[in-house]
Amino acid sequence: MDTRIVAALAAGLLACAAAAHEGHDAEKGKGNKPPPLAVLQLDEVRNATARFLDIDQALKEGYVDIGLFMPKMGWHYMKNALVDAKFDPTKPELLVYADDPCGGERRLVAVEYAVPLSLSKRAPAGFIGRADEWDANQTFQLWTLHAWVVEHNPDGVFAPFNPRVD
Repeated sequence: MDTRIVAALAAGLLACAAAAHEGHDAEKGKGNKPPPLAVLQLDEVRNATARFLDIDQALKEGYVDIGLFMPKMGWHYMKNALVDAKFDPTKPELLVYADDPCGGERRLVAVEYAVPLSLSKRAPAGFIGRADEWDANQTFQLWTLHAWVVEHNPDGVFAPFNPRVD
């Protein structure tokens, strides 16, 4: 990926942390049940990212805390090398962690996919079926999609916000 795009993304993410998901449609993906084949894909994601339950492993593999905390989402860790025009369910661009209420290490709650708007004029073809609804995040110029593969989300696996996460 062009280093200028990566630098611009990183600068934008850091500069706009407070407004990162402003304009997120809280209803997007809410209540959408994935079809059986998408459930199998989500199992693959869960298996592929299980090693990131240990936040130190995520850091070792190049995920970086971008200083972005969103209530009802968590802390976002991004791997710049994965930000491109491709959707690979087993290689999410971001990992989302929540603080441990008992003061321990942050815990993995979700993954997030990100594709630059400049590289894809339409929402990327994501998971099988139509349950995943990508959000065109104008603040960061990214198509984004959350998948709550660790922390159950009563609003749906692809909903952007999770009422169970503080």
